Amino acid sequence: MNINNLKESPLVSAAEAARWPTRWWLAYLISLPVLLFVVGGVAAMVSSLVVPHGDRGIAGQFTEAFNSAVMFLALFLWVRFKEKRPVRSLGYPSGEALKRFLIGILIGAGMLTASVLSLEVLGQYQLIAPGPRAISGAAAILPFLLLAVHWIIQASMEETVSRGYQLQVGGLQLPGWLALLIPGLIFSGIHFVDTGFSEPFAMINILLFALFASFIALRQGSLWMVCGIHIGWNWFQGNAFGVPVSGAAPWDVALFHYGPTATSQHWLSGGSFGPEGSFIVTAIWLLALIASYLYFRSGSQSIQYAVTEG
Repeated sequence: MNINNLKESPLVSAAEAARWPTRWWLAYLISLPVLLFVVGGVAAMVSSLVVPHGDRGIAGQFTEAFNSAVMFLALFLWVRFKEKRPVRSLGYPSGEALKRFLIGILIGAGMLTASVLSLEVLGQYQLIAPGPRAISGAAAILPFLLLAVHWIIQASMEETVSRGYQLQVGGLQLPGWLALLIPGLIFSGIHFVDTGFSEPFAMINILLFALFASFIALRQGSLWMVCGIHIGWNWFQGNAFGVPVSGAAPWDVALFHYGPTATSQHWLSGGSFGPEGSFIVTAIWLLALIASYLYFRSGSQSIQYAVTEG
């Protein structure tokens, strides 16, 4: 597959089913300030009437899932009724869907586990005492499983926007390298609005992940596996090891609770940002990016989307 012609990927060519396609610049506006800040902001205000903003318990996680679901729905409605194309064309063909999704979760969970254990071996991370509201150990097993719903919705929404909609529209209308880079930079940037862009090292790591996921999605012609990877990574970060997810405060529910040691180095541990700010994750995602690029170049998929279906 050629990076200069992303239309070779069924993921990108599926967007050609649109009867009223959106220009690339408008697609980025719709999927970033409108979808994220307007739709997401309204959803957050509504949900805050039920659960206080900043709640880090089970209710807080399901509130975040609700907010993501509203943004998900808004994008689906835009694609279905404005562009006049099937929602499935965003990257969800039926072929090998469950298999790729589950394999992706295992990959994401495995890579995150390897990152945290590496940090522990290097003396950067340690088990810490859970907070007064925390649920941990055996008591956290059932909530841990239930909270997978949160990450399925949240991570899949981000993948559908970035590796689905933005990459598709850009792939049809822009040079390949721009179509890959712009959504990656957007995806990286939105994770750092609240930090005032004070974690440039972590921004590099998020960009590496974005490019890694893009190459897999393009090669496979679908989002099933990259959604799974994203879910597994975030789920184990937040609810298996109890570390910050992209700089957010740790969630209360976790099987284990890890944190930096007193002698940890910020560049190596990631500090309060979490593992995604660590050089260990840089190394892991860089190797993953190289592997995904070679996979992307190895050939093309023949997945066909049912573009006539709703």
